[in-house]
Amino acid sequence: MLTRSQYRCSFKLIDKNVPIDGIIDRCKENFEKLIKQGKICNASFYRYENMGFLYLEETSDTSVDADQVMSDLKPYLKPWPEENGDRYFVRMINVYYHHIPESDLDEWEKERTTSVKQRIGRVAFVYPDKLPSYVRHHSAIVSEGLLKGDKYAYISMHENLLFSYYEEPRSNVNIRGIDKESVAIQDWMAADPESHFDRVKAKGSNFLVIPCLFSVDRVDM
Repeated sequence: MLTRSQYRCSFKLIDKNVPIDGIIDRCKENFEKLIKQGKICNASFYRYENMGFLYLEETSDTSVDADQVMSDLKPYLKPWPEENGDRYFVRMINVYYHHIPESDLDEWEKERTTSVKQRIGRVAFVYPDKLPSYVRHHSAIVSEGLLKGDKYAYISMHENLLFSYYEEPRSNVNIRGIDKESVAIQDWMAADPESHFDRVKAKGSNFLVIPCLFSVDRVDM
């Protein structure tokens, strides 16, 4: 069974003399070891200003502890207070996807082996008073399962911030696997999607593409 998750972290101010590249390389190497052990399928880490975003595809019944795998980065991160104590990587709440992963990893990764994929991360800022509307409509789209989009797309939220992972070229599918008009997307369009996004914070975009610090997948190995 493959499970997907996304995490957010917060960077402290980093001095230019800090060897951040070497630290990121070690974190990537830790995930490569987990891939070889059959525990991880994909790990991709992105950064926007003082925020970091981690996308994971896990293949083991035992969840990976992002804090532990990324422990070399902890001195440069701010802790997040949670119910059971502080964490550095806080799990985001998933709100949107187009496909339920197959249990067969070769089938799940088929499109990744038939074309060269670019693994992309984006952020969006939703106005706080519009967040319930965004979540309600996107939950309805997922529940209906008719809207086609990238097989690997996955959007999660933390506070009023959204992180989106997807791959290009896109492999468009939908959850139900049938070609039928989506009523849920019509309802979302009627709700005026543009009014939900703070494009000032996202530098003129609804979803802003952000730099990738590392990405490693089972197919790379």
